[in-house]
Amino acid sequence: MEGRGVTNYEAGTPSYGFTTATTEFDDELISRGVVTFEQAMIAKGASPSEARRLTELKAMDKGDFRFGLNEDCVHESSNIRQLGDGHDIESHVSGEIDDDDDDDDEFIRKYRKNRINELKTGTNQEYGDVLPISRPDWNREVNEASKDGLWVIVNLTLCSTSHSVTHDEICYEVEDLIKKLANKFLNVKFVSIPSTSAIENWPVENLPSIFCYRYGKMQHQLIGIETLGGAGVNLGRLEWRLALLGVLETDLEDDPRPSRTENMVFNSAGGQFRGGMSRLATSRQYDIDDFDDVD
Repeated sequence: MEGRGVTNYEAGTPSYGFTTATTEFDDELISRGVVTFEQAMIAKGASPSEARRLTELKAMDKGDFRFGLNEDCVHESSNIRQLGDGHDIESHVSGEIDDDDDDDDEFIRKYRKNRINELKTGTNQEYGDVLPISRPDWNREVNEASKDGLWVIVNLTLCSTSHSVTHDEICYEVEDLIKKLANKFLNVKFVSIPSTSAIENWPVENLPSIFCYRYGKMQHQLIGIETLGGAGVNLGRLEWRLALLGVLETDLEDDPRPSRTENMVFNSAGGQFRGGMSRLATSRQYDIDDFDDVD
């Protein structure tokens, strides 16, 4: 049985259901005793009381009460701002990890790096999934959510088929890659919206289209297959391009090799798709300010 819950933050704000599903990263933290299941639920947005209820349901279902709350960490987020820079933050992070943990453990190194970055930026919200939104949600989930420095990545998804089967397959592949990035970069918010729901008459040839928001405004846009790494786009190539824009912090040292040939993409009818609509954020046709607010 999987518990479900709804959390209300304000009377005038709609509530959204969430599941007790955890990411692989959460599972690693829980298995190592770094966080509890209840803390993982709070990080997803559940209130403390709702997180406790879901934890009890999870424990009853599993017959295992390892999911309990570490009371010392309940109010950790309120204490983050009291930390200074440098040594104070690193000492705080080290205190979260047992001395017996191997410093050479790749997971521990990544966790330490992520936590130090969270404490320095004052953000510790974790996402781990792609949030589907509609046009009325845009201002709240994108503009408002990014105002304090959070990166919000908007993926416009395919609504109708184009003249190229391969083009459409790549669009679906990018959707899958975005989900994998969301699972990997937990402190970046990823949302998706059907392209024509976001922008009326948005050309299907412009897809894939990714908008990157921060401080309430669009900072970058990647429009078309070529901007995402060409026909050979894969997880590494997409991550590399977002890292070049400063949206993600990557451990990659070079642009990964493409997964398929980039010379040309052919459709089933023998025609050609050259990615001619592909543009970077500096394109004259699309002014970044045009998309700062979506009514």
